[in-house]
Amino acid sequence: MTTDNRDKMVKPDFLNDEAWEGLKDATASLARIRGDAKADVQRYLDNPDGWSTGKGSPSGLPTLLLTVVGRKSGEQRTTPLVFLQDGEQMVVVGSLAGYDQHPTWYLNISANPNCWVQLDRKKMTAVARDATPEEREALWPKLDAVFPAWSYFQRQTDRPFAIVILTPTGPA
Repeated sequence: MTTDNRDKMVKPDFLNDEAWEGLKDATASLARIRGDAKADVQRYLDNPDGWSTGKGSPSGLPTLLLTVVGRKSGEQRTTPLVFLQDGEQMVVVGSLAGYDQHPTWYLNISANPNCWVQLDRKKMTAVARDATPEEREALWPKLDAVFPAWSYFQRQTDRPFAIVILTPTGPA
């Protein structure tokens, strides 16, 4: 399936009608996704407490801020991402709501794996890497438990989602 015809998506069982309409609206276009992400970055920076546990985020999902260096611009780019805490490491998914292309943050981090992570008020440097096939298999059920929409979105595209492990390297 490709994401060119998002109006053909079928409501998943785990969402009620109201949540389904909200999800369709929030993911209707890449421009909408990017605009909402930009607004969420500002909300996070204005009041960072509780986002890493989901208690402070509008979605109720554990959210971090990932800052990467743009592969073309060389400028820092920040995006909010739902994540799984796995020991000291954080795991993020390059889903882009099931669109057929990888999210820009993933393209940037693939070009330069050195990055910055913010969890609430804690800022750290980190290095990113793609999960191995074995890690993907072990992590996917945990990721699905955090955010079941990832499995739903994965079925909307032939593109395998990136699963990225962020390993802290020190304070930022």
